[in-house]
Amino acid sequence: MGAGYGDACAGRSTEMGVGYGDACAGRSTEMGVGVGDICAGRSAERKREKNAAAGLVFMIMFLVSAVLSVTCPGMFGAIGAAEVSAAGTVPEFDGWVQDDAGLLSAEEEDALEKECARVSEVHGMGVYIVTTPDFGGGDIKNWQRQIFTGYGLGADCADSGVMLAISMAARDWGLVGFGEAQGAFTTYGRERMGELILDDLSDGEFYDAFTRYVSMADDYLTAYEEGKPYTEDRHYGEGWRIPLIIGISFLLSLTVSLTIVLTWKKSMNTRVRRDGALEYMREGSFHLSNRTDRFLYHTVSRSKRQKESSSGSAGSGMRSDRSGTSGKF
Repeated sequence: MGAGYGDACAGRSTEMGVGYGDACAGRSTEMGVGVGDICAGRSAERKREKNAAAGLVFMIMFLVSAVLSVTCPGMFGAIGAAEVSAAGTVPEFDGWVQDDAGLLSAEEEDALEKECARVSEVHGMGVYIVTTPDFGGGDIKNWQRQIFTGYGLGADCADSGVMLAISMAARDWGLVGFGEAQGAFTTYGRERMGELILDDLSDGEFYDAFTRYVSMADDYLTAYEEGKPYTEDRHYGEGWRIPLIIGISFLLSLTVSLTIVLTWKKSMNTRVRRDGALEYMREGSFHLSNRTDRFLYHTVSRSKRQKESSSGSAGSGMRSDRSGTSGKF
């Protein structure tokens, strides 16, 4: 009996253990599969939501860009130098002088580079020269502004400076001031500089024109720092220098003239001082029988009064705005 009971109990235990274990295993397997399927479904749903949100954001950004490109076509022109001009040549600016048009020899470019660096360091404002075969058309001043911004020029000079640009395709030139330098390069100052370098540009003497530009830029910045910029009320090149030059020329001319006259005077030894001309007349050779005054005719000369030509940028072919001046050479 004892053995039978023990065997029976053992059999039940074994049977119950196996059955219970199988049941638990089945439930665990079933629950694990169900939970995994649920998690996988939720992950896929979240991924679809993220993709939809990203697509919506992209669509909004595309629409905003399209609207800005239509309403503000020049807004994106200054973002990068590669977008300066679709049809023009994009310069690779390095230093103060960029001669992409090949107008200067290596020695001339190096000399201008050093002089621009010196003037820029002295005044704390950049002095730049850029030449290009073709800037792409339009207004060269806008092209210069895009170059200045796109390359970050003036970064070491508080974003201040001046740039002279030459484009050979249509023989355009432009002069633009940036930042604080606009106070030194006024409209009068820029047009005056254009007048003084225009002849050299037209004759192909580009090095002489660029040298004069850098020299005048030095003068302009010095005058601005002294609180006396060149304007319509204070003209460049018409101060103390011109009277001094005229005075020196007069003294030299007077000295040469006096030397010549005194030399001639010493060689005139046959002259004898006379008080009158009667001694040269033969006595009795002249008899005045009658004296009368008779009016014959009069002559009137007339000349047409010339009209004064209007001064300003219109007469010289220059175009100026608040910070730049451009023209043809």
